[in-house]
Amino acid sequence: MNVDILINQLDNHNGANILATKRFNPREVLFIYDKSKIDLINTVENYYKNYLSSIKFNKVLIEEGNIALLNKIINESKDKNLLINLTGGSRINSLMLLNISKDNSIKSIYIDVKNKNLYIFDKDIEVAKEEYEDMQLEKIIKASGGTLLSDSSDLSNKEDLIYLTKSIYKNLDLWHKYKQKLYDANIFIHHYEDSKTVTIKVQLLLEEEKNLINKILKRLREMGGVDYSQISDGEITVNFKNEYLKSFIFKSGTWLEIATNIMIREIKEIDEVKSGVMFLWNDKSNIVKNELDVIAVKDAIPIFISCKDSDKYNEEALNELDVYSKQIGGSRAFKILVATKEPIKLAVKERAKEMGINLIIFDGIEENFKSQVKKIVINKNKE
Repeated sequence: MNVDILINQLDNHNGANILATKRFNPREVLFIYDKSKIDLINTVENYYKNYLSSIKFNKVLIEEGNIALLNKIINESKDKNLLINLTGGSRINSLMLLNISKDNSIKSIYIDVKNKNLYIFDKDIEVAKEEYEDMQLEKIIKASGGTLLSDSSDLSNKEDLIYLTKSIYKNLDLWHKYKQKLYDANIFIHHYEDSKTVTIKVQLLLEEEKNLINKILKRLREMGGVDYSQISDGEITVNFKNEYLKSFIFKSGTWLEIATNIMIREIKEIDEVKSGVMFLWNDKSNIVKNELDVIAVKDAIPIFISCKDSDKYNEEALNELDVYSKQIGGSRAFKILVATKEPIKLAVKERAKEMGINLIIFDGIEENFKSQVKKIVINKNKE
């Protein structure tokens, strides 16, 4: 299809607009937007300058329901090959544009990214299967008005952390039995003048716990992660060779982020996965820094994942996940909360269902986890 001008409607989440631009490669793109999105239109214009610079970018301010101005825009360009994208923006404007395009024999389209369908409205309605180009997470965030600051995905490639992570989830009962001891300041004494040193008061541990500590320390020393010495029968001083290993052990939940990253990237249909993602969001009044445990991408659709190594997560955790997913991915995004236990409050499961958040209780079995993720983001649309 030869397209001179592609008309897009600016949306909070412009993945479909960008996919349409790449799919039809117009000479010019014209974005329709309203006053509430003045900041965002500038962000999207910069995106096109950086990533789609060969395409002329134009924009026009139109308030919702202004059919006279919509007609004027179409009439001024009727002598060119126009294509109208109905995917984003105002529903009222989309319906008006559909009607205008029919009256003027102009083709319009709707992109269903999740189901890989392209709807073409002409004399008849054509539904075509499409393999849309993958979009990286950083570009998805930028196209939605945010900025990717950093991520800690490299931790998921470190041999010692992979060993510890798998040891934890293959022994979840043991982990839940003893993990609170790690946060007991009477047992694990942190030397703040030397951030890589921890003294363990082993005399306060049970015999089974002492044996477990000795086994772990021996393995970590073999892997080059720590040195340690027995000061007396009652104390062991541990010197960590790096900060990331100490942080992993004493920061709650990091192992579950890494486990989630590792298992999701093993799903071949997933295009990209990052963990410990920090991003900025401009909410007009101020710039807000946000963090999400894991974000993956499949077919240009983001998958937002919050990880909770407990049963104490509540509606606040659900709301945070919901807000972040709407900021970047909108209604098309997938939302998953991964936990190691069922929530204490039964109402949390019902509320998650109402909000479209999928709850996965990780039992330590990798294939169970991966099959649940596949059911949510891959197989669901086939049912």
